[in-house]
Amino acid sequence: MASGSAGPDSLADAGTFGRTADSSAAKALVLIDAFARPRRVLGVTELATRARLSKSTAHRLLTVLMAPGFVRRVGDRYCLSEHLFEIGNYVRLCRPNGLRHRAMPFLAELFAQTRQTIHLAVLRGTEVLYVEKLFGHDPARCDTAIGARRPAYVTALGKAMIAFSSLEIIDRNLSVDFKRITPFTIVRPTQLGHALDRVRNSGYATDHEEYRLGVNCLAAPIRDPQTGAVIAGLSVCSIT
Repeated sequence: MASGSAGPDSLADAGTFGRTADSSAAKALVLIDAFARPRRVLGVTELATRARLSKSTAHRLLTVLMAPGFVRRVGDRYCLSEHLFEIGNYVRLCRPNGLRHRAMPFLAELFAQTRQTIHLAVLRGTEVLYVEKLFGHDPARCDTAIGARRPAYVTALGKAMIAFSSLEIIDRNLSVDFKRITPFTIVRPTQLGHALDRVRNSGYATDHEEYRLGVNCLAAPIRDPQTGAVIAGLSVCSIT
C-alpha cells in the first residue's frame, strides 16, 4: 500500500484481524487479499509469505478457492478469477444508479472536451480509492488504475475531498506519515493545511507533479445536493 496510508498492506497486517484469523474462512480471506499487488499471477510460496500462512495451508486453501471459481490456476501459479470481478460489481459504488453509473455521463463529457485522463474517486480514510478512469491512446505516464489507492495528500482528488470533509477526517489526514515521492510532494502538515485553505477558497484542488513527475491534475469535490457532504471527487490529469 502506498506511503501515508492509514491502512495495512494486507489483512495479514491488520492488527486484530491478523491476530485472530485462526478460522479457515479468515485465512481464506487473508489469502485472497494477498493477491492485491501489481503482479497478477503468484506462486504458492509468495502467497503464503504475503498472507503469513504455512505453504501447506496456502496450498490447501487455494484448492478450496478454485472450486467455486474465486481463484484460477495458471501453470504452477495462481491468479484471481473473473468471478471476483462479477461479485465486485455488486458493490454499491458499481451497481446501477450507483456512483459510477450516475457519474459516467459527466466523465464522458469531460473527456470529450479535454481529451485528458479523467478520474472518479472516493476518500477512504487517508487514501483515495479510484473507482473509474477514462483515458485516450497514451495514458502510460498516468499510471492509475480502477481499484487502486494513493495517499490522499499527494493527489488533487484527495485534497479536494479532504478540504470539505469533517474535522475528524481533516485531522487524520494532517497526522499521516508524510513521505516525499517527488521534489514537489507535500511533506509537512502545515503545507497540507495551507493547500486545503486554498481549496476551500477556490473550490478546486491541484496536484503539480506531487506524485508523478510530468503529471498535473485539477480536481473538484462531488457533494450531496441535500446535505453538502462530500461523496466523491472528479479530476482531470494532463501529461507535460
